[in-house]
Amino acid sequence: TRPPTEHDFLAALHRMAATSPVVVCVDDAQDGDIRSLHHLLQLAGRLRSARLLLVFTDSLHLPHQDPLIKTELLRRSNSLRIRLGPLTEQGTAELLAAHDGDPRDPALVARLHSIGAGNPLLLRALLEECLVTGAGTPSACGEPLVGGLYGQAVLACLYRSGSVALEVGHALAVLGDAGTPGLVARMLDQPAAPLDQNLHALRAAGVLDGTRFRHRSAAATVEADMAPARRTALHRKAAAVLYAAGAASPAIARHLLAAQRAVEPWELIALRNAAEDALGQDDAKFAVDCLELAHDSGSDESQRIEIKMRLALVMWRTNPAAAEYQHLPGLLAAMRAGMLSSDGLVMLGKLLVAHGRIEEALEVIARCGIDAPDTAPESGIHPYISSLWARYGFPAVMFPEEVRATVPPAPDPADERVPGVHLLQRSAESLLLGGGGDDWAASAESFLKVATLTDAMLGPVGSALKALLYADRVEEAAAWCARALDESTRRDIPGWQAVFATTQGLIALRQGRLEDAITSVERALAVVPERNGSVLVCGTTAILAVAYTELGRYDDAARQISQPVPEAWFKSVHWLGYLRARGFFHLATDRPLAALADFLKIGKLAGRWGIDHPMLVSWRTEAAECWLRVGEPVQAAEVLSPQPSEKFPGSGRIRGITLRLEAALAPLSRRPELLRRSVEDLHSSCDRLEAAKALADLRDAYQELGDPMRAELARRRAWHIARECGAEPLCRRVAPGRREAPVPREDTTPAPAPAEPAAEPGGELTRAEHRVASLAAYGRTNREISEQLYITVSTVEQHLTRVYRKLRITRRHQLPMDL
Repeated sequence: TRPPTEHDFLAALHRMAATSPVVVCVDDAQDGDIRSLHHLLQLAGRLRSARLLLVFTDSLHLPHQDPLIKTELLRRSNSLRIRLGPLTEQGTAELLAAHDGDPRDPALVARLHSIGAGNPLLLRALLEECLVTGAGTPSACGEPLVGGLYGQAVLACLYRSGSVALEVGHALAVLGDAGTPGLVARMLDQPAAPLDQNLHALRAAGVLDGTRFRHRSAAATVEADMAPARRTALHRKAAAVLYAAGAASPAIARHLLAAQRAVEPWELIALRNAAEDALGQDDAKFAVDCLELAHDSGSDESQRIEIKMRLALVMWRTNPAAAEYQHLPGLLAAMRAGMLSSDGLVMLGKLLVAHGRIEEALEVIARCGIDAPDTAPESGIHPYISSLWARYGFPAVMFPEEVRATVPPAPDPADERVPGVHLLQRSAESLLLGGGGDDWAASAESFLKVATLTDAMLGPVGSALKALLYADRVEEAAAWCARALDESTRRDIPGWQAVFATTQGLIALRQGRLEDAITSVERALAVVPERNGSVLVCGTTAILAVAYTELGRYDDAARQISQPVPEAWFKSVHWLGYLRARGFFHLATDRPLAALADFLKIGKLAGRWGIDHPMLVSWRTEAAECWLRVGEPVQAAEVLSPQPSEKFPGSGRIRGITLRLEAALAPLSRRPELLRRSVEDLHSSCDRLEAAKALADLRDAYQELGDPMRAELARRRAWHIARECGAEPLCRRVAPGRREAPVPREDTTPAPAPAEPAAEPGGELTRAEHRVASLAAYGRTNREISEQLYITVSTVEQHLTRVYRKLRITRRHQLPMDL
């Protein structure tokens, strides 16, 4: 049989229309072939009276195969053009009701209408994907997912809108909120007029709101649908057009990061500028990503080293341990290859100081030379605080002339000291203008009042806190450290939190708040996920080991010091603290010889590194205590002799500990005086645990002298302090009845005769009476009290008479300890 002709087709339609109405639908008429469409138009003209309905659908913005066809339809008198618009909110509510939703919920209807824009396809996809069922009734609209039904519906709209519309959608998905018609035209290298027509069509379809997708999941779905090469090319093109338009560096950097490629000089500049902008917003992760891409993409080696230096500093915000093992080895290798400038050496030295890597820091100092910039004070920082850099984060120490003679001469340069020690000492001394702990404390507080916590200021702020701590301004150090830690937490900078939490643990340990010290260190370790091998863990381990030992939790302390020790720890200043903690544990568990070995090793390393000073490194007093434990008082006196105690320029704490050890070497008759002075110094320096130990020794001295009343006063005070600190071993040592005391002798000395009318019993003590009574309860004689308070002995007696009367007591040993 022959194939049907056009005449056959028209005849068939005529026969069908004679018996019943006939509807002929042509979807997407713009894509139909010209010949078929012309036949249909001829049919419409010939069969005006037939019951025949022709329906053509097309897109307003898409071109036809033959543009005249649409015009021909408009010329016909029996033709009607119907333009379909989106559903209204009422229509959206009706569609919601058809899907068993609640059309009476205005918030739900408004949200659906906002995302779907009245497009039935998009609305049905939203309802299928996001309508949340509660108690059997759909009651809320969840968030569309990337690649979900809604995103796929948006993709379908783009594909059905033509190739140009699809390219427009790709460009807008990549540009995000920065998209404009002009930028899209430049990205696609196309004229603006046809793009505007496609933009208008996509807005009418409910896909776009202006130049943005109506929901971020739609943009993400469209971007994910692109081929990787196409996506990368568009991101690079977006970065270029944004740069040409003068956009901000972070916007440009985000596209470069998405493309993971930056080769042009302007691209590297944009990445570095974006990193600095991000740091100003405390977005360290974005800053690190930008710098890492700039480092990996750069071809200039000196520039890459500079970026790596910045990376090592910025990563302190997120993870100090990662900053250490990822970047410091490469920087040290570049230094040894002679690739660092003088400024680069200074920066590397500060990074090594911040990490406590003392031997490498000394190596950098040796390469800097005598006149290197790092020997000059930091700009805007007091010289006392600036000198802390030169002393590895510790306050620089002056040896006054009257003390310098007692300090052993420096070892010969031919010994095993690390290169750079002499230069270090010279530069540190040149920065100091004289003075002691009060000067450091005043300078530190002045600096902390005006310092802004930034990457560059992290080290100086930490050094200022230590300056306060070593100048015995412990309460001030605790307050400023808490402020810095709170700010780091508020700004969500975990690396800084770790640094200040560790310092807070050190301060708490100094105050005798043992449990608080453990809590602070655990907080520091919790915010730093990657810490294997980091010297930061060396410092925290030392604090934990000492705290556990003082608490009597020897198993926990043993676990801390029995962990594998990375080789990097041996070259760190924190290693000295670790050795001290281990020796302290050995001493507490009755292994004095093992402890002595650790303390002597500290002394050897401190001398090698040029920091053998009691304020910086404590080892002589601990070694002396070990010698006393093994019955070698001569050795104890020898190791203790260089420790200045009478005129120490800084720390009362060091002086107090030294006096306690000197009392153990002194004749029995001199011990109470030395120990009382020790307790005074330790109390004024806020070292409660050491003060309690001195009081325990004072109790023993009074016992041996046959003065049980004063021994009991000292014991009670030591026990109360130890109990408040939680130091169980010390509590057991000074517990009541721990040592048998001689039978107390009745104090037959009458109370001083009143020089004034007697005070009424039960009255409140005046401030002067309280001060006198406190010193008397402590065990001071009337003459000692008069000398300390600068009053006469007679005035002391008068005050005591009134105190006895008010407290209804008759003897000195009856004075309450809570005074």
